[in-house]
Amino acid sequence: MRFFILFFAVLACCSQSFGQKRCPQYSRLYTFYKGNEPRLFAEPLGRRPEFPFLQKINGVTSPTLFIKAIRDTVKQHKYAREFKAFDLLLRNSGFTHGYKDLHLKSVTKVYINPGTRGNLGFYDKEKDVINYEYVILSPAGEGPHGTSAWKLTNASGCFLYILHTCGNGFYPNGSTGGNEGGACCKTISVQPQINVPEQKNDSVKRPVRLTMNYYEGKITPSREKKKNYDTLVQLIRHKDTLVYFKDRNIVPWKLEVNGRPKQIQVCKDTSIHLNIPITADIAGQTDTSMPVNYLIADTVYRSETTKFEKTCHSKWEIAIDAGRSFNSIPRLNDPTQHTQTNGAQLFGEFGISRILSHWFQLGISASYLILSYQDDILYPGTVPGTYNTVYLGKPIIPVKLFGKFTLSRKPTGFQAKVSLSLGYSIPTNGKIVDNGTTLTTNPNLKGDFTAGFKMGVDYFFSCRFGVGFAFEGQYFNNKSDLINYSIFALPVTGGIRLRF
Repeated sequence: MRFFILFFAVLACCSQSFGQKRCPQYSRLYTFYKGNEPRLFAEPLGRRPEFPFLQKINGVTSPTLFIKAIRDTVKQHKYAREFKAFDLLLRNSGFTHGYKDLHLKSVTKVYINPGTRGNLGFYDKEKDVINYEYVILSPAGEGPHGTSAWKLTNASGCFLYILHTCGNGFYPNGSTGGNEGGACCKTISVQPQINVPEQKNDSVKRPVRLTMNYYEGKITPSREKKKNYDTLVQLIRHKDTLVYFKDRNIVPWKLEVNGRPKQIQVCKDTSIHLNIPITADIAGQTDTSMPVNYLIADTVYRSETTKFEKTCHSKWEIAIDAGRSFNSIPRLNDPTQHTQTNGAQLFGEFGISRILSHWFQLGISASYLILSYQDDILYPGTVPGTYNTVYLGKPIIPVKLFGKFTLSRKPTGFQAKVSLSLGYSIPTNGKIVDNGTTLTTNPNLKGDFTAGFKMGVDYFFSCRFGVGFAFEGQYFNNKSDLINYSIFALPVTGGIRLRF
């Protein structure tokens, strides 16, 4: 529904004495109500600063410092709420570009006589309200000359005051014969006229936008401390449609206004605010372009227990193994000479590896391994009819690079391991013993190439600690003063695993 408000008012004031243009005064600072008695303001200034960045205690003691303060970007951000209000006050007072229109010639230091009536600004921080109060300005703590203030004047000669101590705006009531304005006033008549169109419709076709949403809420155990559960809500279905219905709830609106002329006394630079009360039906009830919105939503909750796989962030693994090892027996070409096994021998291994991924590790290891067998060769000093024990290395120390493959994605629990190794073997303390006597003949085994293949199973109790069992086949290609050997060792071990 539309209506047009036509309002004409003529203001005339002492045109023969004052040739200047009317000052724009659209702020509450310039509004004085007839019959409103001022309150005596005798307390010290500064309790409710309106523009704190302009206070004397903040260093604003000269026009130069005043201009510097309003152009300081740090203060503009610190007092953003107050600065925007200050800029708006200037724009409503005839400063077209707000604070940017202020320069040194626009700011002068003046004194306002005690007892001057006018509107004094304040800022209520609790309610976040900037407003003005009609007072008789006689604050305590000011000098004998009166209340010191900055007078801000624009190019048209329009002005307002900013008090030094509190940074609050002030404007005198000129109709009372104060410092500014004058007693040149005139009574004018104002008569409001409003044309109200007739309403003819008895109903309208109103659109209804119907929205239906269905949600599913999942309640899962929380990973956060001191929080038992998390709730995740997800939209699983959405429907949006448009329907129409006949709306007959229409009440013709009417205007409540007294059309009698009003007599108002105005003076120079006076602002008039005319409030016309209107009681009518809500305009939206007869506006077919405004739909009725209905939103229907429903949520179903279900508990869900989620199993989270444990993740480990270890980068290194140390393996310490010990066990027994069997080695193969060299076969001699002479059918009258025989060899046989010397049984299981002590075996130990230490390895350290870098965990490159959950399925592959690369590292280095060193082993303690005894290679030995028995033969019945008649070495110098041998007792006939007995077997000699030939120690090719006691121990032989293989140093190897290895790559280990893990056949499991879980960082804990059982893990199958397969590794390939390649390195160099260092034999030490080789000798031949017959009935406890070390013979003069020495195998004199040389270091050479070695390679191995290991299979095993590890069980990790946590990300840091585990145990393992392994079976390995290791090949030695060593030469000696007796023969060239190609021997296989078969260690069976168990040990611990440490990760960090």
